[in-house]
Amino acid sequence: MFQIAICDDEQLICSQIEDIILDYQKLINEKIEIEIFYSGEELYRYMEKGHYFDLIFLDIELKEINGVKVGRKIREEMDDQTVQIVYVSGRDSYYRDLFEVRPMHFLSKPIDRDKVIKDIELAMKLTDKLDGTFNYKKGHIYYKIPFKNIIYFESLGREIKMVSTQGEELFYGKLKDVYHEVAKHHFLYIHKSYIVNYAHVTIFKYDEVTMSNTICLPISQSRRTAIRELQLEFEKSGLYQWA
Repeated sequence: MFQIAICDDEQLICSQIEDIILDYQKLINEKIEIEIFYSGEELYRYMEKGHYFDLIFLDIELKEINGVKVGRKIREEMDDQTVQIVYVSGRDSYYRDLFEVRPMHFLSKPIDRDKVIKDIELAMKLTDKLDGTFNYKKGHIYYKIPFKNIIYFESLGREIKMVSTQGEELFYGKLKDVYHEVAKHHFLYIHKSYIVNYAHVTIFKYDEVTMSNTICLPISQSRRTAIRELQLEFEKSGLYQWA
């Protein structure tokens, strides 16, 4: 999931950017979640509580705390160096202070649809959203973990257990939804209860796999042919050899 914040004291601008994002989301597989804020204080307080964003469309000419100050707080006080910031302004000139915030781009008003989409696509690349991290939610807090660190997922009723090199995490969700997000990153849906990271398979047999943490997991009979075909595709690319 890609997290975007829109912060502008003009409701019309927020609606325009939101509509562009929602239309763009229909064209891609990535799920995008949008939060809208009408003041810099509101955005900063929200992020202070532990919420993160991948991309922020941030108006410069905000009242009380302007966009430049908000950007500084995010970079310096929160020490968030990864969120991509696109400044939005009705003025054509750049602010020298913007360089301290390291914005990804500057978007002029009136809003141009194509430029907004280009900013989203660039931010996805810069944050490795397309090929770097898995995102999950616990309560009201969002977390992300590199795909390379995930060993496997296990369905436990309404919850999913994620086993990684750092330990275990539980979060609510459906295994099929997880697979939709991780399939393109060499994960295999070997059983109705298990999705495994191919990179962490140490022994690959027709009916079971052994993972890097020594856990042995079954491959369901109905999936064995499909899993073998995928495994052979990976083998051709030099990723693995049959045990």
